[in-house]
Amino acid sequence: MKISTEVKIGIIAVIALAATYWGLNFLKGRNILRAFDEYIVRYDEIGGLEVNSKVYVSGFRMGQVNNIYFTLDKQGELTVAVGIKKGYKIPMGSVAELYSEDIMGTKAIRIILSGLSDYYKPGDTLLSNIKPGLTDLLDTELDPLKRQTEKLLNSMDSLLLSWNYIFDTRTQADLKESIDNLSNASNDIKDLLQKNGKLQRIMDDIESMTTNIKEHNEQIALALANIANISDSLAQSQLKSAIYEANETLRYSHSVLKKIDAGEGTIGMLVNNDTLYNNLESSSRNLDRILKDLEENPGKYIHFSIFGGRKKK
Repeated sequence: MKISTEVKIGIIAVIALAATYWGLNFLKGRNILRAFDEYIVRYDEIGGLEVNSKVYVSGFRMGQVNNIYFTLDKQGELTVAVGIKKGYKIPMGSVAELYSEDIMGTKAIRIILSGLSDYYKPGDTLLSNIKPGLTDLLDTELDPLKRQTEKLLNSMDSLLLSWNYIFDTRTQADLKESIDNLSNASNDIKDLLQKNGKLQRIMDDIESMTTNIKEHNEQIALALANIANISDSLAQSQLKSAIYEANETLRYSHSVLKKIDAGEGTIGMLVNNDTLYNNLESSSRNLDRILKDLEENPGKYIHFSIFGGRKKK
């Protein structure tokens, strides 16, 4: 059977178109000759994920993104159709995590396996997760710093405006004059210290005293510790009760002395009544004379007889 030239040209054209289509898809990373099981993943934000983006399992490329479209029943949610090599089973509970594949922010999906013994069926919906990329992390970390920098710049601008408002030409001149006066005063004090030997000696004495205190720091600390111990001992002793009892005794003595001064009682009458004192003094002298006479002449007062004789009057 003879094939016409037109049929040959048509067959060659179809083969060329098929090869071109396969080559373009192959360059995009999609092998149309390989069979895939398709699974569904839903994200609120895909961050630049595209059709034919890579899908990894345990770091090994196992598929690609077949299609991306908006979910019909949920506004803003995107549905991603993921193709996995035919025959590979994904355990239940596995997560399809969207992440940045490189520092340029190229998005890819990796399947984090759960390790369960039950498996998804092709067409099932996988759990999803989005891992922030380097750009997202930088934005998150730098945004507070950016706001703080803006606030600082605004504060510095307000400060400079206030500075220019307060320190006008006259105020700046007055401030310069005050600084000059302060410098002159410090120079005068320096000259005075150099010329006046007495002030210099006072300063030397103060320096010597501080040096001695520094050298005897341990002795001073020990003395302070002893004082603290003595104060603690006094606080723990019964000094308070002793002082209280002494006060009571003094108050009682004051009351007794007050009564004596008022002439109350025997001691009060003796102190304040001269007659009683004089009588006591006279009785004391008479008693003294009687005792002396008794000592010198005992026979006048004591009579006794060995043989029972009658006493003489």
